[in-house]
Amino acid sequence: MEIIRAKSMGFCFGVRDAIEIVKELGESGTEVYTLGAIVHNPQVAEELERINVHVVDSLDEAPPGSIVAITAHGAPPNLQEDAERRGLRVIDTTCPLVTRIQKSARDLVEQRYSVLVYGDAAHKEVKGIVGWTDGKAKVIMSMDDLAGWEPTRRVALISQSTSNVEKFVALAKELVGEMVTRGVEIRVVNTICKPTKDRQKSVRELARDVDVIVAIGGRASANTRKLVQAAKEEGADAYQVERPEEIEAAWFRDARRVGITAGASTPDGVIDDVEEYIRGIAQPEPVPA
Repeated sequence: MEIIRAKSMGFCFGVRDAIEIVKELGESGTEVYTLGAIVHNPQVAEELERINVHVVDSLDEAPPGSIVAITAHGAPPNLQEDAERRGLRVIDTTCPLVTRIQKSARDLVEQRYSVLVYGDAAHKEVKGIVGWTDGKAKVIMSMDDLAGWEPTRRVALISQSTSNVEKFVALAKELVGEMVTRGVEIRVVNTICKPTKDRQKSVRELARDVDVIVAIGGRASANTRKLVQAAKEEGADAYQVERPEEIEAAWFRDARRVGITAGASTPDGVIDDVEEYIRGIAQPEPVPA
């Protein structure tokens, strides 16, 4: 059984930088409290916990005077203001590409656009983007989410940075057609980040050439789920795992070629461990006579 890695996968620069910022502080002996997981990967969270970097769900859980870190996914602007009022020192590790989306959303609202955000309303990044519009943006996943919604004379569509590219394009085409028919000005800004585009393109190419795809990433990782989705859309069997021990031999029973990809929050070491585990399944140790 041949194992092939996607050309583009694993850590992106935004994730790597966020981890390095809090890791440096933690290793110096400074206690850091991240507002949610710094990135959506359990192995990274476990490693950081061992060096004084702790996950909290809210500012209420951070000790007085401590350092709190905004994660790579970003946060609404009022969160930093609230933290400073409480006497907490804030470290902002928001990915620069997410910061760009936040500012785009804010600018579009100031230009009197009705802003639509394509993405998961429950995701931290999307909540942060909506916060930068002072709650004026509407989050959608399909045209059905616009039932009963009345646009203003100008509408703008943007996206969560890790969205499925093809689904975003399909929605944008449908929305443009609807708004043009209604005489509404429509602007579409593709804010899906380049690392996401590269990884989705790479996994699609790989999926056409293998029987099975294993996507490595945390269960909460939106971008990893999108990789699985993209691989399935290309006709490959695809599975998501956080750790090697989650892999099942049955997945590869009839497979001749297996592809490996990984979400933007997945460390290189975890990718290596998964590949080694799959190779062990492909070439089981001989049983002594």
